[in-house]
Amino acid sequence: MEKVTINEIAKRSGVSKATVSRVINNSKPVSDEVRQKVMAVIESTNFVPSALGRSLSLKKSHLIGVIIPDLANPVFSRIIAGMESYLRSKNYSLLITATDFNIDTGIRHIQILNEKAIDGLIFLAGAMNEELIQALNTFHKPVVVIGSDIDSDTIPVIEIDNKKAAYDATVYLVSIGHKNIAMIRGPLSDRYAGKERFIGYQEALMESGLYQTHLVVEGKYTFDHGYNAMKRLLVSKPLPTAVFCANDLMAIGAMKCAFDEGFKVPADISFIGFDDVEIAKMYNPTLTTIHQPFEEKGLQAIERLIDMIKLYNDKKEASFAELVILPHKLVVRQSTAKVNHQSKGVV
Repeated sequence: MEKVTINEIAKRSGVSKATVSRVINNSKPVSDEVRQKVMAVIESTNFVPSALGRSLSLKKSHLIGVIIPDLANPVFSRIIAGMESYLRSKNYSLLITATDFNIDTGIRHIQILNEKAIDGLIFLAGAMNEELIQALNTFHKPVVVIGSDIDSDTIPVIEIDNKKAAYDATVYLVSIGHKNIAMIRGPLSDRYAGKERFIGYQEALMESGLYQTHLVVEGKYTFDHGYNAMKRLLVSKPLPTAVFCANDLMAIGAMKCAFDEGFKVPADISFIGFDDVEIAKMYNPTLTTIHQPFEEKGLQAIERLIDMIKLYNDKKEASFAELVILPHKLVVRQSTAKVNHQSKGVV
């Protein structure tokens, strides 16, 4: 069956394409007689207007672009879940792409989405630099960032206090008697949240005179990177009795490595993660970690973006730059214990 076009509807109705568009979009006054004539032709031909065409004519697509660092990481699916129910109530959909923590990929995705028919952008921070931040600051539609406090006069940021959260986790390990406390930090390219977590860990240990540079290794927020980083720590002298990891996936990878090498958790080595993803409660032993409210991050971000889009479409000026800090919480489970003075890491 031949697809009916808006040109055909206009021809059969004896009106212009612009008039048909006004009827479909209800965008400008049209006489009742013309409206009825056009609608009769639409119904008789089963014409279905293009959703994209309608959105472009209304200057709205009801599409939100979302750039995340990693499609496989459960952290980002939970943030997106926090957006979904609110988006459905507003008749919006998401267009999601990932950077794999690569700055150049992130910049390229921002540039591509800048040319697409989206109404706004949410950027979940991973690897960032000044060039990427500039790309966000010059994006032609409203933007909200989750996960990094960036320098911007127009972009709101939703985050937790990463430095304080890491500080709290490390102080807890000190409080239960640990002195050789290692960290598996995020990649050096993560210059915001990852860097803040490292600084919090470092400050807590320097206050106690316990900071040891050789007990800090880098990972890339995955199970495999946690496993391999732990292998490097297990040749350290002295061995760590506790390890703080910059996320839960690395912590579980590190624990698996410790088990494989004959260590007991937490009898020989304690572990703390960061995020409180579902597997943290399911792994044996269950993982002590920093809980952060991912769904609330997503909800707060999308609520602000929809408000920004409305003002943008109404051509109203407004300043949205703000830093929203959500609460974190240390959740103590089975993977941490008081230092065992018979542990292989105690000297």
